[in-house]
Amino acid sequence: MAPELDPIEIVQPPIEAVAMRTTDALEPGFEVQLPTFSGPLAVLLHLIESRQLDVLTVPLAELADAYVAHLAEHPVDPAQLAEFVAVAAQLILIKSHSMLPGEVPPVSADAADEPDEEELRRRIVEYRALRDAAHALGERDLVAPMHRREPRESDLPVANVGPLPVVLLTDAMRALAAIPEPEPAPPEIMAREITIAMQITVLRAALAAGGRVVLQQLLASCRSRTEATVTLLATLELVRRRQVRVRQRELFGPIVVETLA
Repeated sequence: MAPELDPIEIVQPPIEAVAMRTTDALEPGFEVQLPTFSGPLAVLLHLIESRQLDVLTVPLAELADAYVAHLAEHPVDPAQLAEFVAVAAQLILIKSHSMLPGEVPPVSADAADEPDEEELRRRIVEYRALRDAAHALGERDLVAPMHRREPRESDLPVANVGPLPVVLLTDAMRALAAIPEPEPAPPEIMAREITIAMQITVLRAALAAGGRVVLQQLLASCRSRTEATVTLLATLELVRRRQVRVRQRELFGPIVVETLA
């Protein structure tokens, strides 16, 4: 039975906690150095989410260049790279919405489903919460298989088994000796391989005697349906090669195979 896990409560950590938890950063060891901010990328995202830092003051192009330079010097983790691209795309969209004029253009049918700035910020916060929950579940998954439980004592009474009588052992041996031997398995029947080339040889041997043969008689001498089928195919092959011809004078009459001169 798998151990029960306590429910996980997803909360937003304070800035100090975000700065201390390097595992929450999208890329461990990546420090952002911008005119308006210096520090871990996770802290930068937290400040933008909480509106403590205006996204318009963050040069996203410099942020992307710094991240690319960081990747050139460190091994690339596809999962962390995908996270950075997803969050960077959301930040670019938030910044582009913030830079648009204040007047709201008429809403078209295609743009009705586009998220606004508040929705984009909510998505980033939700993304961080889900990512933290995934990290917590991953840590528990590493610990749970190592859980061990003390064996429980059985409730069944202990059987008091003493020495068996000699007569009981003798009767058991006689009962075992009376069991008949199992019947041997039937011999394995190997299928005989019949090829068109083999039946062509048979046809030529039959035609060599008189130059003609009745196909029904030749098929009647076959020992299986497979042999009869292959014999018929061999006959058709000789007809295709123009080595024999086939005649039938009446419906359902004898089929005569003759050698061509």
